[in-house]
Amino acid sequence: MRAVFIRRHGGNEVLEIGQRPEPVPGRGEVLVRVRAAAVNPRDWMIRSGTYPFRFTLPRFPLILGGDFAGEVAALGPGVTDFQVGERVYGMQRAFGGFGAFAQYLVARRGLLARIPPCLDFERAAAVPLAALTAWEGLHGIAALGPGQSVLVNGAAGGVGSFAVQLAVAADARVTGVCSGKNTEFVRRLGAEDVIDYGYENFLDRERRWHVIFDAIGKEDWSRCRTRLEFGGCYLTTVPKRADLGAAILGRFTLAKRRKRGRCALILARSRGDRLAAVSRLIEDGRICVTVEQVFGLDQVAEALARSRTFHTRGKLVLRVP
Repeated sequence: MRAVFIRRHGGNEVLEIGQRPEPVPGRGEVLVRVRAAAVNPRDWMIRSGTYPFRFTLPRFPLILGGDFAGEVAALGPGVTDFQVGERVYGMQRAFGGFGAFAQYLVARRGLLARIPPCLDFERAAAVPLAALTAWEGLHGIAALGPGQSVLVNGAAGGVGSFAVQLAVAADARVTGVCSGKNTEFVRRLGAEDVIDYGYENFLDRERRWHVIFDAIGKEDWSRCRTRLEFGGCYLTTVPKRADLGAAILGRFTLAKRRKRGRCALILARSRGDRLAAVSRLIEDGRICVTVEQVFGLDQVAEALARSRTFHTRGKLVLRVP
């Protein structure tokens, strides 16, 4: 099968596009014919050797890519809830799960969900990691409730755009932070207030939020804690070193810190049932999926470079031939 893989860490020169063995599904696994795969910051971090959890990586050669959309090609023993030919999407597990930049991959059955009929493969591939990260942060960690206030930093990006829409779907009051060119886009997602970071720093506002969701890691806990409501939560997807310490401390002293506010690192959980819940919101028209650009598999270097800017509107996707 054709795939994008690396044999060592480095720049785009280490990317290889060539043949790799086709995987075989084991018990409880599904072989997926990949039609599209999303591009995420984790991919270029792994390529460059800067991924914070690189100790979890499998041995070289390593096929990049974590979330995908495609068709069921074969079923492993014990899998009865999917059929060959069904359109499915999903995200490999957070630690050690890769292989989406390839024509075929094997995934555990519990990681998969059926693609909503309204989505093509490219838009479906844009959903899993971004939506599940936003879901884990808002519902799994912050336990967001109706009427609470949420600020999303990086509201126009892949994770940020889903965080805005999931918060709106939970009847929260949302403030989005983005560039001037994306303010109308973020308003269309449902944010009631939008801040252009080119003209205003949200930390300068004399207001507080129950949740600050930093989808791009541009701020930190020490600065944002002063803008949290009593018992609020600062969520980050790209933590600074001090944030990691605060997040670990917060887990061990959760009961005491919850009243004062806390810092938490979001690690998306790959779960097909949560992805199915997102699918229902998409089918109901409460979440729209935005893809900024679709690249060919041989354009992977360009796609990774674009991801590294952290200035995308929605997601970047590879089309897998």
